[in-house]
Amino acid sequence: GCKKDGAAEAGGGGGGSTLTAKFPGTEAGAKDLLSTFLKQGNDNVALTLALKPSSADYRAVFATEELAAAAEKTYESLWSAVPKMPIGPKEGQTELSMLSALTDELKTGAGNSREFPGGYKQASEWLKPGLRVYRWKFLKPGERLGMAFDGLYHVNGHWVLMPKPWRIKGPKA
Repeated sequence: GCKKDGAAEAGGGGGGSTLTAKFPGTEAGAKDLLSTFLKQGNDNVALTLALKPSSADYRAVFATEELAAAAEKTYESLWSAVPKMPIGPKEGQTELSMLSALTDELKTGAGNSREFPGGYKQASEWLKPGLRVYRWKFLKPGERLGMAFDGLYHVNGHWVLMPKPWRIKGPKA
């Protein structure tokens, strides 16, 4: 992978980021981490790049080596687009709405899984069981629709982003 300027410091070489490791792997930790994107004057490009998974992180989320490798390859284009399209709110969006589901719930349709994009049900077979995945929105006060994101996991001691796993091209083909 080609590193963008600043990505090495922010992402600890892509994974193991100290920036995201300081937030605990709990619901409160996820909320605190995501709330940093709402703070004025934050460098949302660096914050987004800090969520870039390492190869070990892909292997911690995806069920097989082949899927992990396919995911890493598929997500390359996402990470190279971050400088132009970092995670963050649009003008006037000052609130965070967040929920989570276990990968097992995504398979069975239990818990909050119905609140996740439909592609998660088909992709749940490719994810390791027992992982908690978060989705969130940045909202204007009083509104229900906003900028929606998904695919936040806590693995290997830090937070990583692997959104829309159904887009992975690879061994399933």
